[in-house]
Amino acid sequence: MYSYNGVVYGVVFCLISAAFDVFVAYLTQSINSAIVIFYCFVSSTLLFMMISIFKGIDQLIVKVRKNILLVLIVNVSILLNWGGLIIALRFLEPAIVGVASVACGPAITILLSSFIDKSEAKTEKLEVVISWLVLIGVGLMLVNSFLGNSGLSSTSIQDRMIGIVSVILSAVGTVLYTIFSKKLFKQKWQTYEILSVRNILMVVISFCYISISDVSLSLDIEMILPMLILVMVGHLLPIYLVQKTINAISPLHVSLLFLLIPVFTILFQYLDSRIAFSVESLIAVSVIVSLLTILGVSKIKKTNRV
Repeated sequence: MYSYNGVVYGVVFCLISAAFDVFVAYLTQSINSAIVIFYCFVSSTLLFMMISIFKGIDQLIVKVRKNILLVLIVNVSILLNWGGLIIALRFLEPAIVGVASVACGPAITILLSSFIDKSEAKTEKLEVVISWLVLIGVGLMLVNSFLGNSGLSSTSIQDRMIGIVSVILSAVGTVLYTIFSKKLFKQKWQTYEILSVRNILMVVISFCYISISDVSLSLDIEMILPMLILVMVGHLLPIYLVQKTINAISPLHVSLLFLLIPVFTILFQYLDSRIAFSVESLIAVSVIVSLLTILGVSKIKKTNRV
């Protein structure tokens, strides 16, 4: 399944997500990550739940009962995806987080799809090779980051380890969400219906964490506007765009398209004074872009032959 509209949605999503990554990396130096997560996901859940109620809540209840396992897996996927992403951005260079959280998606998608959905696992040899090369490159990049060879070297070894584990969990969550969200679409779920139920676990866990750790939900006056921008432009719009993208193209192509995120991120991240220029990060992104260029040329030639 291929749609040029899906590609457009995906590219805009990648652009906004890159800006989101850099902004969150900066914001979480002043605000607890759990608060950022709570405000973003409460807002999106309430918004899309209201849309679902307006469209017909009875229909949503029937779908949830019928697909309760899929809904649970999607919730766990979001917990891993966004929770891991926001925590990782606190401790790692945004470009590295952008690469690691989505770049290993193609290889993981191929592995998981072969077990979960064989109809989505039909891929060209070149896609398989490029996906594994990217995965190996991500591994090397994370090791390099752990050693302090990145644009953000002021963090401790413990911080880097937390960031690396978090970004790996985020990558797994990204792939799981793409696959199982696609399954919900096949069960005739609407975009707003998925968005109304996918964040419930994230909201519950972040609220419990905030309650136990005695973190205040109140924001300083100077933080209200940045948080509002983050929620509206950095969260609500991207999750809608990514859902439209997933609906329009296959999981593997979603994962490949999202590799544009680190390209945009490395351009935006130097607006943050904490981030120094890193040759290693630039090389990593350049290699990924080169691999994607090879893949794109191959697909064009294949299309022309057909």
